[in-house]
Amino acid sequence: MPVLRQAHLPVQLRSLERLIRAIIFYDFALKVALSIAGSDSGAGAGVQADIKTFSALGVYGCTAITAITAQNTRRVSKILEVSPSMISEQVRSILSDMSPDAIKVGMVYSTATIKTVSGLLKRSRIPVVLDPIFAAGTGAKLLLDDAFESFVSDLVPISTLITPNRYEAEKLAGMKIKTEAHVIEAVRKIKRLGAKNVIVKGGHFERTQVTDFLLDSRSRVTRMANPRVKINESHGSGCNFSAAATAYLARGEPLIDSCMKANEYVHNAITNAVNVGRGLPVTNPLSAIYQDASRYHTIAELQRGVEKISALDKFYSLIPETQTNFAYALPEASGITEVAGVRGRIVKIGNSAAPASYIEFGASKHVASALVAYMSINPGMRSAVNIKFEDALMKVCKSLFEVSSYDRKKEPGKIKRKEGSSIAWGVGQALSRNPNAEIIYHRGDIGKEPMIMVFGKTPGEVVVKIKSILKNYQ
Repeated sequence: MPVLRQAHLPVQLRSLERLIRAIIFYDFALKVALSIAGSDSGAGAGVQADIKTFSALGVYGCTAITAITAQNTRRVSKILEVSPSMISEQVRSILSDMSPDAIKVGMVYSTATIKTVSGLLKRSRIPVVLDPIFAAGTGAKLLLDDAFESFVSDLVPISTLITPNRYEAEKLAGMKIKTEAHVIEAVRKIKRLGAKNVIVKGGHFERTQVTDFLLDSRSRVTRMANPRVKINESHGSGCNFSAAATAYLARGEPLIDSCMKANEYVHNAITNAVNVGRGLPVTNPLSAIYQDASRYHTIAELQRGVEKISALDKFYSLIPETQTNFAYALPEASGITEVAGVRGRIVKIGNSAAPASYIEFGASKHVASALVAYMSINPGMRSAVNIKFEDALMKVCKSLFEVSSYDRKKEPGKIKRKEGSSIAWGVGQALSRNPNAEIIYHRGDIGKEPMIMVFGKTPGEVVVKIKSILKNYQ
């Protein structure tokens, strides 16, 4: 059986690699999105959040700043409105040169700003996503009271999609929203104001499920639900959502698909919100791209490690009866689904070794469980491989590395009865004796093969350790 190579990589990994190469070398027709919005000095919302979102979704972001805010995660301390002529000049400079594929309108502080923006866009055929920002998450007013009427009459009718949260929808519809029936009534009222499509975001409803309600141009209602993230409030989620919808529209996605994908994108951003200040946590619009890159690099590094370890002279002699798996965990892995391994394991074929199949997350159970348990104590030890147990082999390991062990015969009954907890218990026992152990072993039990586990920071480090063991064992 040949060593696993590029052609054997899972389809989703090959697709991700092509995407990364496309982004790096611009091997695609780059789409452009324009954000007409306020500047957030804390970079959690406003044009800063929009640019992050556009970039994360492969869209080139341009901006026209309507106001400069001095704000952080706790409060907005000052607002400086940009003059109508400067706003107009910014928008015209973009429209005359870069041809945006979609436009987002965010903070428009005053009637003068609203009139300027609507005058520039009302004859445009470019899709417009209107995010009705009336107040910041920290409570500061971002739309003057006397500008609301102009907002409704001048901006809502030119919007392809308007994206209010519950409180913004209540103000626009002129009603309280407490039930699902109220939401449906509100989106219909907002649509009658002139918006082609309306989506009311469900983050401010006190429910275990967060449901967004979309009323499209054909008057169809679509519900989009996600489990509620255990976070009281976050800064920037509304901007991230509207910017994501804008990016997907710029990429040519149908409106309903754009909303669904934006919903999924923002759920991930909220789930991975970060505490960068002393106030509200900030949604992380780049979390998805960081996660994809981390997963790609984890699989790619393990792929190289599998090729190298399988090619080592006489590595097959170390493979136990239950075969070998080689695993590599994501940096903050907390479960086996976040640990990559060899599907079907590395098997002995005569006097050689080869992976039975491709690498994927969740493919390893025992080695992955050991890694997750080890990482709960030492997060830097992210890779491991299991090999057979022999006294002679153990003697070599002890001469080369820090070693510890555990006795499976002493495993408490409640641990044995809990599926998948034996290895975690054993690794914890071994590390309690020697926190620096690079190798952990046990001598088996009834129906359990004795085993040696070799740990390292990376797959490359594990391969070097196995190479040293083979050199001294043969």
